Amino acid sequence: MKLSRRGIALPLVFGALLCLSAWVASLSFTMTNSRHRFTKAVKFRRAYFLARSALQHFFLKIKTMQRSSPASVAALYHAKPEDWKLLSNAFLEDISLPADFAGDTNVSYRIASFTIDTQDEIRGEMCIQIVAEGTVDGVGETIKRTYKVTR
Repeated sequence: MKLSRRGIALPLVFGALLCLSAWVASLSFTMTNSRHRFTKAVKFRRAYFLARSALQHFFLKIKTMQRSSPASVAALYHAKPEDWKLLSNAFLEDISLPADFAGDTNVSYRIASFTIDTQDEIRGEMCIQIVAEGTVDGVGETIKRTYKVTR
């Protein structure tokens, strides 16, 4: 009777080791997948906030131009619609990353487009459409905003 019970311990140990190794492999795969999703989510958030930074940079430039160089904003108000694209490019030329990010080639932001939608000469207002883009390690995010500029 003793001889028949000796052979059962080895299959039980191998079975327990097989179950344990399957559990460790499953846990490893799940953690790797979660880490990948987390790093991708962080890149998307960074890209989003870089796009927001581009918007804030642009809004600051518009406000500064209104105060220090009202003639440039007045040129936008009084321009013909066919000249808006050329004039809007002049407002976008110097919007670039701050010096803190200048050395990092994996990070960028920009204003993709700036178009004048409507213009109200009586009130001295115009609505502009702004599309800002932020990119981190090839992951990009785009933000579109409508902004009202008054004189």
